[in-house]
Amino acid sequence: MLDIRTQTNSTKIILTTAFVILLAMVGACGNEESTPEPAPTPVTAAEVVVLSQRAMSALDSFSFQLSHEVGHTTLSGALQLTRAGGLVATNGLDLEAEANIGRAFVRVEAVVIGEQTWMTNPLTGVWSEIAPEDSPFSFLDPVKLVADILGDTEQAAYPTDRSSAGDLIVVGIIPAESLAALVGSVDPTAVPNVELTLDSNSKRLSKIVITGVVQPEDESNTIRVITLSEFDQQVSLEPPI
Repeated sequence: MLDIRTQTNSTKIILTTAFVILLAMVGACGNEESTPEPAPTPVTAAEVVVLSQRAMSALDSFSFQLSHEVGHTTLSGALQLTRAGGLVATNGLDLEAEANIGRAFVRVEAVVIGEQTWMTNPLTGVWSEIAPEDSPFSFLDPVKLVADILGDTEQAAYPTDRSSAGDLIVVGIIPAESLAALVGSVDPTAVPNVELTLDSNSKRLSKIVITGVVQPEDESNTIRVITLSEFDQQVSLEPPI
């Protein structure tokens, strides 16, 4: 007959062993959970600009607006452009602009589809087809402009005194020659400052602020602002007449 005390001692040993094993397992799990995850490697401002260039080059369409906080953009025909904006699609450009000729204010619309250009008469508002080289906006190419700005921004850095929820802000400088697709004629020696605002997730460019001389006629405090929005809308331009 099995001795009751022997059976009791065996049971205690088994229970004690099981308890020790359980404690060891809990301790191991605790150590695993407390191990810190390695911190992600920060993306530099220059790398963010490259990512934005890729994101913007993948777009089929977007809207843009050019305004001037200080100054204006000088066009052919003595036009002083104050505002311009419109839609850039895969088949062309739809543009509306406001400008001054001396003391007179004019509003002009233009549509470019492939090799054809239509523009309204500044005085009558009537549409007519014109030769592309006769358009005061023949230089304007928002797609090339965005690519040139992102490709030619130098000394890219994150500003220490600026932050924006959901956005990344990058500052730098850019050769004025890289802005020819925005203003046409440029001062080849000028190097204005540029500030880029990008979506932190998509890396799409939403705002560009250009400060300083770009054209020979500019003052040193000239400020041009470009905003981009309505990315990849399903649009196709049609002739206005």
